[in-house]
Amino acid sequence: MTVGGRKATPEDFRERGFDRIVVLDGEGRNSRCSGSMYSNGYNDGRELAEWVLSLGIDMPLYITIPFYRPDGKQRDQTRASFSSVPDSYYRGWIDGVLSVNIDNMKGFYWSYESCLQTGSYGGNVSQEFIQGVYDYIHGHGQELMWIPATGNRGVTYLDDPSFCTIQSLVRYFDYIFVQPNYYQNSILNEKYGTVPYTYQKLIEKVEWIDHMPDNVSIEMEVDRSILYDYISRTHMEENFRESLIERCGPRFTRECLIQYTYDAKEIAFHYLKAQKDILGKKYEDLVYYFSVDLRVIDEMEGFSRKFGEEYV
Repeated sequence: MTVGGRKATPEDFRERGFDRIVVLDGEGRNSRCSGSMYSNGYNDGRELAEWVLSLGIDMPLYITIPFYRPDGKQRDQTRASFSSVPDSYYRGWIDGVLSVNIDNMKGFYWSYESCLQTGSYGGNVSQEFIQGVYDYIHGHGQELMWIPATGNRGVTYLDDPSFCTIQSLVRYFDYIFVQPNYYQNSILNEKYGTVPYTYQKLIEKVEWIDHMPDNVSIEMEVDRSILYDYISRTHMEENFRESLIERCGPRFTRECLIQYTYDAKEIAFHYLKAQKDILGKKYEDLVYYFSVDLRVIDEMEGFSRKFGEEYV
């Protein structure tokens, strides 16, 4: 994580209003996997925790439980109950992380983002496994967090437990921050057909989230596509819903790039606007995705204040 060209510090996060950090690894694809046994999980988890400790992060933090291996395959089976697998890689990982004394560690982050999870169209994980992980982590005085992706699914799909199991798993997480994925997707799939992912459709998704228990909130989503210096240098968007090449290529004029960053910031601001329109306020607990540069947050803060709001 950087602030412009330098490495970000915990103080940089605090200055911007953040009070917790989640240590991620791309659902497991970016962390070490030495094998599939308990001992492998223990050593891999301890290695990551020792690295986290070396960073000197003096803020409450959550450490990932990796789902995938770097080659994209699953690290261990998650269909059986957690307690029934005596040589579980995942138990080893949790124990390995906890073997390192990180005073400000608050819990773990379940990295498998799919909202299908235990449903009939997902089927990669059993409810018994998730419950077992939750109980095991709670037994060590830690919390469990999940940030599931809804992708381009509309509410008609999210209401179907075959396609979305957030509702059935909500009791097994201390915090769930649902990804609306509005910033990334301009098209939404509903059971009655494909429709534009408009602001009104975002409202529908946030209302769907708001009907869940109090431990469920949303993820605020934005990335470096809003930074003029980033897109003028790369001539590529990061994960924004509109292609920069199609919008501004081949000339990539200053005027087009500036308008592109404004439009991207406006879409990201809609997450805040939707909460205000539905709740009259922001959720008390939010998680923020903003790629790898804290200047993204600075840009959104400046944009939001033009409308009398604070982004964080």
